Amino acid sequence: MSAITVRRPAHPLHATIDLPRSKSVSNRALVIASLLGDLSLVSDLSDGDDTRVMLELLRDRPHTMDCGAGGTTFRFLLAWASVQEGEEHLLTGIPRLLQRPHDDLVQALRMLGADITKEANGYRVRGRRMKGGHVHFDSPISSQYLSALVLIAPCLENGLDLKWTGTRLSEPFVGMTLKMLDHFGVRPSLTMDGVTVPPGRYKRVPYSVPHDWSSAAFWFEQVALDPGGRVLLRGLKKDTLQGDREAMDLWAPWVDAAEDAHGITLVHRAEAGPWPDAPLNMRHVPDLFQPLAFTLAGRGVRAALTGLDNLVVKETDRLQAVGDVLRALGCTAGHRSGTFIQGGAITNTAPLPFDPNIDHRMALSIAPLALKLESVTIRDPDVVDKSYPDYWKHLRAAGYELSTLR
Repeated sequence: MSAITVRRPAHPLHATIDLPRSKSVSNRALVIASLLGDLSLVSDLSDGDDTRVMLELLRDRPHTMDCGAGGTTFRFLLAWASVQEGEEHLLTGIPRLLQRPHDDLVQALRMLGADITKEANGYRVRGRRMKGGHVHFDSPISSQYLSALVLIAPCLENGLDLKWTGTRLSEPFVGMTLKMLDHFGVRPSLTMDGVTVPPGRYKRVPYSVPHDWSSAAFWFEQVALDPGGRVLLRGLKKDTLQGDREAMDLWAPWVDAAEDAHGITLVHRAEAGPWPDAPLNMRHVPDLFQPLAFTLAGRGVRAALTGLDNLVVKETDRLQAVGDVLRALGCTAGHRSGTFIQGGAITNTAPLPFDPNIDHRMALSIAPLALKLESVTIRDPDVVDKSYPDYWKHLRAAGYELSTLR
């Protein structure tokens, strides 16, 4: 397995970064564009593997749709394939993807009229005209279930009446989906405990995908750990569909973020602000957990982070993976029932190589620790291609020294 070693820049970070486009937005826009029969409606797509695979599968419509490691791709295509009348598709992916929970989504699709059969290597979907109607989710493990249904809701004869009770993990991602429906001419109605989407047709309007706030978090992490650091995230905007813009608030104790016509500039705060003593609920923005946890460790801050229930079923068990890294660095870390508690400063500055275990966000968030360590070595560096293929190139441009071992 190849590996990459990252060493800190000789001087404080002063860089201008063109972030990738949002893969979350890209994949939603592509599904809608495909339902309209015109993928060219979407421009400025993410160049990550998840979106590349989504685009190729929607364009070529093969019988076997191999989604690789992409959970969003897989779940959205389960819904998409269900409404492709007269077509049959086998949805599959790597073993870890097939082990992740999908059955609640499949059951909901069947209740709405889908013809889906579970097989050893995936799900066989026979597209048909679906009636739609009422579905109830109580504390679903993934908001992607809801977004998948909402995306196809206008194609259902009776639309969709979706009830969502209990814990509402990653709620901003469902909000993003609803706003995209609105952009394409469908007007969902919000209720106290769910959403109603009427039957109808999407409108053929162009859509440009914005820069990715999830990827911005790794630069917030770097500026927080680098005295004198200053980074312009060119083209990034506060006005966005993406819930991960909350990074501005989460990193505010260490990073000032200012928007102008060029984008958002991050500047290291010479005097750190206070971190709250109370547990911080991250159920709306779980993708920010890894870079935030490593920022806290680099700053020597003790914290309790809650609302992370669904991170155990991501590409890897992210709570366990982050805990393993922190303990290897000399910090304390533990988790239970979606709560992660960490403390202590980094004492081991020459740890063994880290294996991201097919999780792109582990590699992306571990690399900035080079600012606190002698160096960081990460196995399988190509894993970042899932969402941020230019990451290593951007680190070099920012002044890091990188060397690759094959």
